Amino acid sequence: MNIKLIIFDLDGTLIDTLSDIEHIFNYVLIKNGLSKKSKIFYKKNIGNGLDNLLRKCLPDTFIGDFNLLSNSVRDRYRHKLNTKTKIYDGIIPVLEHLKKNKVNMAVISNKLHLLAVRSVETYFNSYEIKVIGSESGFPRKPSPDSTFHMLQHFNCSASDALFVGDSIVDIKTAQIASISSVGVLWGNGTKEDFEKQKSDFILDRPKDILDILD
Repeated sequence: MNIKLIIFDLDGTLIDTLSDIEHIFNYVLIKNGLSKKSKIFYKKNIGNGLDNLLRKCLPDTFIGDFNLLSNSVRDRYRHKLNTKTKIYDGIIPVLEHLKKNKVNMAVISNKLHLLAVRSVETYFNSYEIKVIGSESGFPRKPSPDSTFHMLQHFNCSASDALFVGDSIVDIKTAQIASISSVGVLWGNGTKEDFEKQKSDFILDRPKDILDILD
């Protein structure tokens, strides 16, 4: 494969943010008299954006102010972003290889755009990664619009790109955009889900990405 562009998901693919997500959402839930959720719950339900996850946290009988809770989560994110976050082992050598071999890199995330940009700048500032997050003018994944924009930005055809992510949302995004999909198992996805969705590749370790290039 003559890969010229790799589009990465962010949370669960490049960085492990699960502990941060658990802390931020549970802080808001408990503060508002609601039951906290387990880390396993968050692992199974993240990937479709902040408001989607918040709705899943709320009981069916909830009649309170959803927007107030959503704004509270956003505010907590702004103040506590990346408090417990870490880069997955093996990611940096992959990015170094891509940079050395002039493979373009991008991030498309359902994380709020400003927070996605801050995270990439914090952990990957030396890799010239273009970022599109949620509420940046593009509809959220699995809409292919942001992916099409990245392909156009880098003057890259769909056949020369990969989309790498840890959720079914990422695989669906790649498939709708007609680019090769890569499901990763070091984040929050499962082999069974990726097989069911017919991901083109399913990888156990970050360095396996380089095998696709070779």
